[in-house]
Parts: sequence; C-alpha cells; structure tokens
Amino acid sequence: MAIIEDIDIQRKEEFSISETTHQAIHQLLSRNFSGYPKNQTYFKQLPNFRYLVWHQNQLIGHMAVEHRLMNNDDQIIRTFGIADLCVDLDYQHQKIGTFLLQKVEELGRNNFIDFLVLVAKDQQLYLQNGFQTVDNYCRWLWIHQQKTFGVIHRYLNHSLMVKSLQKKEWRSGSLDFLGYIF
Repeated sequence: MAIIEDIDIQRKEEFSISETTHQAIHQLLSRNFSGYPKNQTYFKQLPNFRYLVWHQNQLIGHMAVEHRLMNNDDQIIRTFGIADLCVDLDYQHQKIGTFLLQKVEELGRNNFIDFLVLVAKDQQLYLQNGFQTVDNYCRWLWIHQQKTFGVIHRYLNHSLMVKSLQKKEWRSGSLDFLGYIF
C-alpha cells in the first residue's frame, strides 16, 4: 500500500478531547488491542495528551503520552511515557507509527525531556526507531478498575524500552515510575 499524504495529525490535551473523538479513540483501541477495557480510552489512567491521526474524518492512528518524572537509580529524569500506540489495520506499513514516534521525540528534544519510556511485547517498531530494551528492577502503583491496590516491585520481563533524548545515560539500577505503569 502506498504512503498516504492527506492525513491530519493533531496533538490534543486530554481535557480538550470531545466525546465524539473519545468514541473514535475507543473504537480504534478496541480493534487493535484485544481485551481493551470497555467504554474507556485509557488502560489504567488518563494520559496528559494524545497524538491523533485522521484520514478523511476517520481516526486511523493514536498514541497516548504521559509527562512524568521518574527515578532511575537515584537519578531524577523527565520522561514522556508512551502508551497505546496503534494504527488502523487498513493503514499499517505506511510509516504512520514511525511518524508518531518522530513527533513525540521532536517535542521531547525541544522541551528538555530526558527519555521516552514505554512497555511493549512487540518491539520491532520501537527498535527500528532507536529504542533499546532495558532490564531494571521496577516499582509502580498498582491500579485496577479505577482502584489502587498498592505498589508492585518486579522486573518487566524484557519489555521495558527507552530512548534517550538528551545527554543523560540510562542507569541499570532500580526504576521507580513514581506512579502507575503506562
């Protein structure tokens, strides 16, 4: 399939997204992630902002972003946590996912974000875009069905990925998400 050129990419703060757009987001997430929570546009918690990709008034791409401080082995880092990156099946393999990652990377570099951070089982897209897998012992807030159950301490089984945007180096010690996992 040829790369489409007539797409509209928007960066929207979460609080400004309309109900109609939330419905489109939920439909796209449900088609791309089996078992996605019913009637939600987030897995555990609302993101700070999202990138939305539209083609002819149809939502075809999505990426949620959480702006957060994290503690990487006693080094406080500014991060953009990436969640729910997906592209509609009919529009995959057209570099839309790569373009979304480039957009958030540019935003991060221009605003002194140290790292992009995400958790992924399928890592191919991220490896192709300069992310690396790291194996830190992690701590995060355990949230399930809008309730807090405590704090989890464990490794993320080779699914934690990072990309440095500034001059800080990722440390191999413990990682405290200072909140929930995205």
